[in-house]
Amino acid sequence: MHFDQRLIRKGKNEPREGLVQQARVSIDLASRYEAKLQDHGWLPTDTQALRTCLAILDTQLAKQADERGISRDKTREEAEAIDASKGFIRRLRYALPRVLRETSAPGVSHESFATMGRLGRSTPQIVAYLTRIAPAVERLDGDLVRYFGGARASKILAEVKARLERADTEQEAQLASLPAETARVYEAKGRVLELIEDLNRAGRSAFDGDATMAALFNKDLILRARNKRRTVSEIVPLDQVTSDAEKSGTGC
Repeated sequence: MHFDQRLIRKGKNEPREGLVQQARVSIDLASRYEAKLQDHGWLPTDTQALRTCLAILDTQLAKQADERGISRDKTREEAEAIDASKGFIRRLRYALPRVLRETSAPGVSHESFATMGRLGRSTPQIVAYLTRIAPAVERLDGDLVRYFGGARASKILAEVKARLERADTEQEAQLASLPAETARVYEAKGRVLELIEDLNRAGRSAFDGDATMAALFNKDLILRARNKRRTVSEIVPLDQVTSDAEKSGTGC
């Protein structure tokens, strides 16, 4: 049986319960505003696809298959590695406006730290971004030291990147030997998340200019479920920061 590996990777670490709850809300919104959403790319067939995937996830068998998949320790390790990496990136971004204004380091600018869209919680995208900005961070080490408690930012970057790469390698090894039923559930989780994201973009487009209505199209239940099972990273003490950008669908 063939499964979509891209969707499996997208869904593997997502909280099944949060996806189920969010999918129910999203289906209700899609049905209620069907006519308006069609003019912004969301079709009734998309709503049906979301219902089909929800039916796969919302069963006791799916719950058991999800729990039998990648070990919880490995899942937690990757989630914590992602948190540490994104915490570093946020701290860096808070420091950059003043650092770039005052630095004498040549060849470094805001463009050195630009992203191609959101990083989200994609391990490959986060690793690629950290790899790309590493030379610029190293050139700014002297300027950044006061913003990282006296530590070298380039050293912290190398640590969070290595941790994330290690966790990703371990999970990839487990993905290669997933039972078929677990692969099916992970694929469904990835598809549900992708469909919800597609619906949210269509909804925000359909209700552009109406902040109250546009705000209904969100991932709050998924984010809440992620946060519920998330633990504080131990790799480096980072200031507690609120990821408003992630909640609003912008930034890292």
